[in-house]
Amino acid sequence: MGHEMNSALTEMVDELHDLECFGPLTVDLLLRTTREELGRFPGLTADIASTFEDFAYDFFVDRGKELATAARLEADDDAALGRMIRRWVRNWLIDLHSRSAMGALRDRLEKRLSRDPRFELAPVSHYWRLTGAPAEAGTADLAALATVARRVHVTYFPEPSDGRRRAQLGKTGELENLLEQLLTTAKGSLHIATLVHVIANRFPHVLDPLTVSTEDEVSEHIEAGGVLPLEQVIENEDHDYYERRASAAFDSLSTQERDLVLVLDNPKAAADMLGIGKSTTALRIRGLKSRLIEISGDATSAREVLRRVIALCSAASEGAPGSPPEDTTRFVPSVQDGGQKL
Repeated sequence: MGHEMNSALTEMVDELHDLECFGPLTVDLLLRTTREELGRFPGLTADIASTFEDFAYDFFVDRGKELATAARLEADDDAALGRMIRRWVRNWLIDLHSRSAMGALRDRLEKRLSRDPRFELAPVSHYWRLTGAPAEAGTADLAALATVARRVHVTYFPEPSDGRRRAQLGKTGELENLLEQLLTTAKGSLHIATLVHVIANRFPHVLDPLTVSTEDEVSEHIEAGGVLPLEQVIENEDHDYYERRASAAFDSLSTQERDLVLVLDNPKAAADMLGIGKSTTALRIRGLKSRLIEISGDATSAREVLRRVIALCSAASEGAPGSPPEDTTRFVPSVQDGGQKL
């Protein structure tokens, strides 16, 4: 009896090892998981022509081989495999939603810019400026723009529980005031992609699994709804996963590498610390970022894992316990380049 129970707990894992790829049992689990996770992303399911099977197939083509390899190395039983598939599918859907959400945000911002007399298109395509301001590209960097964005108040109204309207970003004129401050700081024109980037990082709500309106209709304040039990379970699982990965990454670093983590976004400081040239420093930074991403499990998890690694390295440097920093924009983890500086 005990042996039969153990076999049932590893049936899918055994299939995965025997076939060295997804078999019928694992594919069925992938389909069910994709269907469940899609419920968290209404923006992706607006097109009724796309079924959950379509999303599962696209995921399989995009990440299936990589997931199968990782699962064979890491999943000890069917429960662990199920959690792993859910995490990978959810992260993939988050990326997919973010790309579509960024496009929607761009359309909304351009609409707001075009109807306000304070703004006009610059001669260069896709650049916006204050009316009558210089057409040259602004000189302010992203860090300066992000600082300005944090100082301007824009009200966020969550989606009401009755679903009568979408979540809303900004009372009348608030978003325009923020855009005006960004262009004033830039002292020139800004590409719409830059404005989208700053707004998205200032208000991560617009990339949540909700379609957020940037319309300036007046709305009453409504308290956000509670966390659903399944969402709480998933959140706890993610937290534990990120903590384990961060601990493993931290333990694998040498003392010098832990110091280097704290200056990954500052090549000059890194070169001074290492006592080597810029080119060699760039290679060291690139290699370290790639290693951290690999330890994180996948590129999407890398941001959360990196937050914790930075906190651990900072705590080790100061000799005190640490917690993940709020600023997660030091660099964007990327499989292609091992992390790119913002």
